[in-house]
Amino acid sequence: MRNLKLQRSGPYLVMAPGMLLLLLFAIYPFIFLFVISFQEYSPIQAVKPFIGIDNYAQLFQDHNFWNAIKVTAIFVISTVGLEFMIGLALAVVLNQLKLGQRIFQSIILIPIAMAPTVVGLMFRFMMNEQYGVFNYFVELLGFSRTAWLSDPQLALPALIMTDVWQWTPFMMIILLAGLKGIPDEPYEAASIDGASAWQSFRYVTIPQLSRIIFIALLLRTIDAFRIYDTIYMMTKGGPINVTSTLSWIVYDKGFKFLEFGYGAAISVVMLILVVTILMLVLRKIDLFETGGKS
Repeated sequence: MRNLKLQRSGPYLVMAPGMLLLLLFAIYPFIFLFVISFQEYSPIQAVKPFIGIDNYAQLFQDHNFWNAIKVTAIFVISTVGLEFMIGLALAVVLNQLKLGQRIFQSIILIPIAMAPTVVGLMFRFMMNEQYGVFNYFVELLGFSRTAWLSDPQLALPALIMTDVWQWTPFMMIILLAGLKGIPDEPYEAASIDGASAWQSFRYVTIPQLSRIIFIALLLRTIDAFRIYDTIYMMTKGGPINVTSTLSWIVYDKGFKFLEFGYGAAISVVMLILVVTILMLVLRKIDLFETGGKS
């Protein structure tokens, strides 16, 4: 009887250290974040009064918050869309290569290995108005030098271009792995039926790759929401807040103005947005797997 009890409790004893660490480093910080979002919490104040939903009410009246929502939406849709299209094109080309595939693959993956702060600093130098290499080519084409990062019209596109340069290889490597997992039989059947290359791609490759595409888009969307390092190194949210995303105003309110409670409220709203997107994508994947019968 004692041995039976030990056998039944064995899995729980094995899981206990992991669950404890999860509780300590993931669940507790989230609970703390959620609690202080209902407080006037500042590290320089001894008293941290409970203020109910005042932080949330203030948040929805704050034009900086709505501007950050707009900037984040433009940034996420632009970067993830471009990274997907370029990454898919690169994956298809690499999948067709007979020689040198590993060499090209290794070269294309270099940007992922670089820290976002390094990439941000590198593009900041390259886009410098006086000595940046971007303006060297702009002058060669007959145009005048441009202040890429201080021009309100160009700062966000410059940030999007930097993110696309760094993270397109990530999208490419996931899609390439998916392409390599597609068997030859569907293509052979399509060829016998007289399908063109485009028809094979549209009606064989894309459906076979759909689950991988959703997962790749989901991972990049979650990551794009969190962008902070590159903004810090390139624009610091400016000029005039055109690159101020949700993650940036969380830092701005929390660590610059020490409004921890207000920053926590923004973080909670941001978390709800990301979880909603996550659930919609997972729901879409389920519909694909069940043929829309769920």
